[in-house]
Amino acid sequence: MELPRIAAVATATPAQRFTQSELLRMAGYDDTRRRGFFEASDIAGRHLFIDRETFHPDESVDELSARFRRGALELGERAARAALARAGWDVDAVDFLATTTCTGRMTPSLDAHLIARLGCRPDVQRVHVGDTGCASAVVALQQAWNHVRAFPGHRALVVAVEICSAAYFLDDRLESAVAHAIFADGAGALALAGDGHGPAILEHRTRFRSEHLDAMGFEYPGGRPRVTLSKDVRRIGAGMMAEMARALMDAQGLKREDIRYFVLHSAGRRVLDRARVLLGVDESALTHARAVLKEFGNMSSATILFVLEHMLQHETPVPGEWGLLVGLGPGFAAEGALLRW
Repeated sequence: MELPRIAAVATATPAQRFTQSELLRMAGYDDTRRRGFFEASDIAGRHLFIDRETFHPDESVDELSARFRRGALELGERAARAALARAGWDVDAVDFLATTTCTGRMTPSLDAHLIARLGCRPDVQRVHVGDTGCASAVVALQQAWNHVRAFPGHRALVVAVEICSAAYFLDDRLESAVAHAIFADGAGALALAGDGHGPAILEHRTRFRSEHLDAMGFEYPGGRPRVTLSKDVRRIGAGMMAEMARALMDAQGLKREDIRYFVLHSAGRRVLDRARVLLGVDESALTHARAVLKEFGNMSSATILFVLEHMLQHETPVPGEWGLLVGLGPGFAAEGALLRW
């Protein structure tokens, strides 16, 4: 039986791009420690679904929700259409749609809205993965992989979109300032089929460390989303990246030297610094994750698809080469996939 293969990956960002120094001014931080979160982030700029001319930092819950909805639908549709075009698929070819977001909510959910906007067949099957955080694109990919594996002739589309700028919270907590310094808006889409021309996905693995359940996530005081982000995430996340890499390699009897490409979630500078050491790799293995962090920031679940797209655009894999894809998210969880060209 043919393994599901990646047929195409595409991304989309808001039109407005902001430098870190501009966002620091907008946030209004004037103390050395909070300024340092922006200045030492290794992020040059970020795309946000906000208008410079009309933005005001006291948006209501309703205004945040409306902005999330507009941004999620606009960016999700753009990424989806770009992935379909790159795969050479008509929208009628899509048998299964998996969507995900954690920075806002809609009912009907994101999948239903995209089915309407894209003009999918009325019998398209779908699933929406909600509230799963930065790792959820890989969770959605697992669902698409399962569908294509069960129905080898089918084609699936995965769409991850996050409007992190609709989940800011102005208070005195340091973790809020960290979130304001790194998170951004964007969408990614991936086409998956048995007859794809990209890498095959051989294995999926999930790892939970429930003792760290409270390390990262959202809470909703007054109905407004507020990030919870422990300083321990840099340690926990890097350790789980290494743990996931080992689990994926062990599944196929591989050694570190067998892995040519690393597609790692651009969680933040310190997570990547520590992951490099724990993975036992040189700096070149983190080229794509660092490039996405610098250019776009951390776009939560969509980020891993940006890293995958960057890798596919800048590398020339040959048949037989291996790759690892690892996402991180609240739970605390690592979600991974083993790729082979």
